[in-house]
Amino acid sequence: MSLEDRPRTRRELLIDGRRVRLADLIEASLLKPGQELFYQQRVGMEPFRSVLTERGRLRLDDGREFSSPSAAATALAEVTAVAGWSAWRVGRDGPYLYRLRQELLKEVADEVSRAASTAEPEADAATQRFALLNDARSAADSGEPRTLTVQEMLKLWGAEDRDRSTSMQIESDLANHGLTTVPDFRAVSLDHVVRIVAPAVEAPTIPAATSLEESSSPSARLASEEVSVDIGLTLGNLLSGTRRLAAVSPSATFEEAVTTMQLNDYSQLAVLATPRKLHGAVSWKSIAEARHLKPDAKFSDAVDRNVQVFGYGTRLLDVLDVLQRDGFIFVSDFDNTINGIITTADVVQKYDETATPFFLIGEVDQELRLLIQNTFDEETARQACTAAKIGFKTFHEMTMGQYQAVLDNPSCWAQLGWPLDRKTFIQRLDQIRRVRNTVMHFNPDPVRAEDVAILRNFLNLIRRYNG
Repeated sequence: MSLEDRPRTRRELLIDGRRVRLADLIEASLLKPGQELFYQQRVGMEPFRSVLTERGRLRLDDGREFSSPSAAATALAEVTAVAGWSAWRVGRDGPYLYRLRQELLKEVADEVSRAASTAEPEADAATQRFALLNDARSAADSGEPRTLTVQEMLKLWGAEDRDRSTSMQIESDLANHGLTTVPDFRAVSLDHVVRIVAPAVEAPTIPAATSLEESSSPSARLASEEVSVDIGLTLGNLLSGTRRLAAVSPSATFEEAVTTMQLNDYSQLAVLATPRKLHGAVSWKSIAEARHLKPDAKFSDAVDRNVQVFGYGTRLLDVLDVLQRDGFIFVSDFDNTINGIITTADVVQKYDETATPFFLIGEVDQELRLLIQNTFDEETARQACTAAKIGFKTFHEMTMGQYQAVLDNPSCWAQLGWPLDRKTFIQRLDQIRRVRNTVMHFNPDPVRAEDVAILRNFLNLIRRYNG
């Protein structure tokens, strides 16, 4: 039995996508109910105290209980977020919870490694990720954090795009090692470089968050101890990590701006006083208007200072009205560097990337439903689905899995009469089903060109044999 087929224990899941809880430390005898834990917010201050309960919760002196060390510490300190696993220690001089968590993870990794044979790559991959994250934590603590692109990071988890389950697993595995990425790996493009860092124990008090990058600062994300992967399509997702922002300084000339725009085929440029200070923007329109009003206009007369900057984690839907009105906006990175521009043309391109596979999936679905409805009666379709151990209601409510069950049935395939290989056809239909799930879950990453081609070719095949 492979590791994928056999039931995995709760402990094994700790190194493969689930966050460690205090209850896990109790189960492993690394903590005992009734033990006192202390959190010293500042040197010289009397530390805060809590007691570990039987249920794996921290009970404060005022009677409040928290299952999350971070939530308990945040409730006691006047800060936005506290990385609780690095803040609480057992006794006044005992180990920090983070150290006990690492001890548990190492124990589980060794346990999985001993139980798995070399023929079980899933276990090997999990233990390799554990070792890599351990090294990444050491590098982060030394002040030299590891850097890699989002695409490279996904490969470490055996993935190609950021679907919900992959993002959840990555975020949990990072958090178990007290790590996060800067910028947030979910809110930037696949070729964007991120750093794997260990945030500060505390995040200072800030105003209520209004966008992703404010609410998802490294410390805040780590301290939340909650996995939230549904962030929507962000401005950072639209920006290439390898394309540099074209800009000129406020002291530039018309000739410099015009040359830069022509060389890059741009319609507007950022005017940057410093990498973090946007002076404004210059465009073909602003240049024409300035020179129309004043034939001897200076470059500064063409600089539009009424431009807007949004953080990389801002959702695209939240700025569509601004884009429609102004035609473009600028985007800042996690460190407030102005690093990109989004135009209405970028939105149209993103719409095309998203809409094309979406519409293709719809047409494939429609063709398959018509094929089955015109070839079989409902009872035949129901019996095929029952044989495949899935339900069936009506033709109009069929799913991709039900199409697959009917067409994979030898009797139904024979009735279809197509001169094609059933096994090969069904393998492609199963691939279509997986592409469909990716498209319908609206992942931030574009559907791969080869997957779009698979959809087109499959659609053409069905139409060819279905008349």
